[in-house]
Amino acid sequence: MIMNKFFIFLTLNLFCLNLTFSQESQVLKWEVLHPINKKWMNVPLNYSVQEVLIASGELPDPFIGTNEKLFNWIEEYQWEFKSSFFITEEEFKKEFIDLEFPLVDTYASIYLNDSLILKTDNFFHPYLVEVKSLLVKGENHLKVVFTPPVIYHKKRYENEKFHYPSPNDVGELKVAPYTRKPQYQFGWDWSLRMNTLGFLKPVSVIAYDENRIIGKNISTLSLNDEVAHVKYELMFSRPLKSGGKWSSVLADSIVSFQSSDSKISFEFKLDRPILWWPRGQGDAFLYSDVWEFTYASKKKELLDVKVGIKTSKLIQEADEWGTSYVIEVNGRPIFCKGADYIPQDIFPSRVTDAAIKTMVDQMRLSNFNMVRVWGGGYYPDDVFYESCDENGIMVWQDLMFACSMYPGDHDFLQNVKKEFEYQIPRISSHPSVVLFNGNNEVDVAWKNWGFQLKYSIYLKDAEVVQKAYDDLFKNIAPSVISNNSLIPYIHTSPLSNWGKAEWYNHGSMHYWGVWHGKDPIEDFGRKSGRFNAEYGFQSFPQMSTINEFSDSLDWDLESEVMKHHQKSYVGNGMIAKQSDLLYGKPKDFQEFIYFSQLTQSKAVSIAVSSHRTNTPRCMGTLYWQLNDCWQAPSWSSIDYRGNWKALQYQVQKDYKDITVLERTESLDHPSYYLISDLPEKDEVSLSIFLYDLKGTCLKFIDTTITTKASGEVVLSDSVLKEYKKQGYFVTFLWKSIKDGSFGERSFSSLPEIHTKAKTTSFSVNILSAENGKYLIQIENRSFLKDFWISPKTQGVHCEENFIDLLPGIHQVRIDSKNETISIEDFDFYWR
Repeated sequence: MIMNKFFIFLTLNLFCLNLTFSQESQVLKWEVLHPINKKWMNVPLNYSVQEVLIASGELPDPFIGTNEKLFNWIEEYQWEFKSSFFITEEEFKKEFIDLEFPLVDTYASIYLNDSLILKTDNFFHPYLVEVKSLLVKGENHLKVVFTPPVIYHKKRYENEKFHYPSPNDVGELKVAPYTRKPQYQFGWDWSLRMNTLGFLKPVSVIAYDENRIIGKNISTLSLNDEVAHVKYELMFSRPLKSGGKWSSVLADSIVSFQSSDSKISFEFKLDRPILWWPRGQGDAFLYSDVWEFTYASKKKELLDVKVGIKTSKLIQEADEWGTSYVIEVNGRPIFCKGADYIPQDIFPSRVTDAAIKTMVDQMRLSNFNMVRVWGGGYYPDDVFYESCDENGIMVWQDLMFACSMYPGDHDFLQNVKKEFEYQIPRISSHPSVVLFNGNNEVDVAWKNWGFQLKYSIYLKDAEVVQKAYDDLFKNIAPSVISNNSLIPYIHTSPLSNWGKAEWYNHGSMHYWGVWHGKDPIEDFGRKSGRFNAEYGFQSFPQMSTINEFSDSLDWDLESEVMKHHQKSYVGNGMIAKQSDLLYGKPKDFQEFIYFSQLTQSKAVSIAVSSHRTNTPRCMGTLYWQLNDCWQAPSWSSIDYRGNWKALQYQVQKDYKDITVLERTESLDHPSYYLISDLPEKDEVSLSIFLYDLKGTCLKFIDTTITTKASGEVVLSDSVLKEYKKQGYFVTFLWKSIKDGSFGERSFSSLPEIHTKAKTTSFSVNILSAENGKYLIQIENRSFLKDFWISPKTQGVHCEENFIDLLPGIHQVRIDSKNETISIEDFDFYWR
């Protein structure tokens, strides 16, 4: 990378501020030169090259059919961008004029008025260049040449002694390990390959005097019931020349600085602090503070700041089971419930703030208290962390490395260090962030995936790879984190590989014995790690989403389109195998979709129930994965279009703070546990109603239970065994004696010989409709198992779904973004 006197690297938190001083800024417009037809094309704001070609009509939607293949040629060419901007007399009088590049994707040579000012090589941090000395009054010109990673690294790849393993890079030249851009864009077992190029956030010219604030950092250094020790930091675009004064309303102080640094800080004590707590443990309280910085010239900048007072620790200690893995927040051990979050689109520029807020809101509605930001994507924008702050969602933050081995040469390590120095202060300022994790599955891959044999990496070469790992994840990463934050760091996840029984007793676990192994689905309930950071099972999205990338001729697992959208090497066959075992052969493709979702829901629910009832031995359950980046079969519980699969409805119930769980170490012998992970024990009155499938009450139990985190058996298999042949339906009703809150949960079992109810056995009607909110009524004369109200269009969400219905009249609320809906807009499935 070229570094000259015009280049200032931002190691800090670049964000938009409403400032009280005068600065002139303009957002640049771009054109891109087609490398084949040599025509210039307008680039809409934030568009990648691929999106420009889609918008122009030259290329189709890559999500449809097998269109992804039509995009491969883009990586074979360099792409030239150009822009012009006008500098006025007034702007030219400003002391500084900067070019600000918030997101460059990824390898770019940037020329201003024919002078090379910058070479970029990292997607994960912004760039700021001081350019006044190269500008002219009037019109100025920028030229940028983007080089795809496969071209940029071709010579190195062809000449190196060995290749760094990268099993998820589906290209001929596997250069993902060398490239600091989102790894999932090289291909994954749930993602298409789409290596975007371009400016994915607006590029600006900013003219101003003296200095400007570009970032902040907030840390809770220590706390107890009486006082919190807090540290504030401010970052500037360049070193301060004459110091200044910084005031804080919350700190109730004004601090003077005589500094020549670009970063300043001060500490203060906050009496009787109100703490930030994860959802279910207390209020996610945020203080509102106002910072004012006054320069020596009397120029002022104001910042409105949210402050959460919280500490977190990762406890790894020898205990009676092995080695613990416990997240503590404010000194309290927390059982963590949530999922792994991937990028919401293959095109990062498409992901809006509103979409991010909606996704975090889905976590809250589903009773999550944690989300893991997976390491093969990109670091989310501040709006993600702000939403997690507000909703009490803890964030486990991976650094952006996944499933590959990474180089350890000086240039690569320095590049990554700069990335960390920008991202760590930005992210750690948020109280929701409780853990930094160095990488996803890099250590376990090196030790267990046969990389040495497959890639012929032995002896000294293997030592080089291991040293690179240690330098990156055991030296540089923890050093930068400890210099900027007190948030705990672990070098990798998982710490233990699935397989041997002893491994489940130590640290974090990614359990893939069912999907990638030969374990039966019941083993989700038998094999629980100390903290389960990944496990899951695939399903297909609903038909309205499948229709967006296929037509009826493609509705076959062996069709070219279905095989193309299935990126897992065992995918469709594994889904069919397990769903056939649980539900039998489907009569058609649509019923297969239904069975796939039920199978996924069953698998993950078995795991969740096992994990929660194994507390305190187990202290976390994060299933793989929450969301999708395109329309495809995957492990997601919410499809690309935001539709909830059966799994999402299931975890919403399984993750409630107080609930009844069905534990099934054997599918034929379930037991039911009342469980609570609230911070205080509670006495609850519990009523249990056991029915036959015609709705006749067979048994009633009334009792009082003291809640606990590991749960207590409230209905055992021995009580149920006499009802299994004819099937049963059981309802649990509970009420807190302490605060009067209540809950309800139902489960059912079909008879050993079961005939599906005929289509004439139920009717569905819309009772009311107002402002997109509908109430539908279901009247059934036979028992309906796993009744799925499946919308034929997008934008429709049922409050409840995949429900068991005794004969009778039932009502379900539905939200729709469509102007009107009718019963004809739904399909219905049941067992």
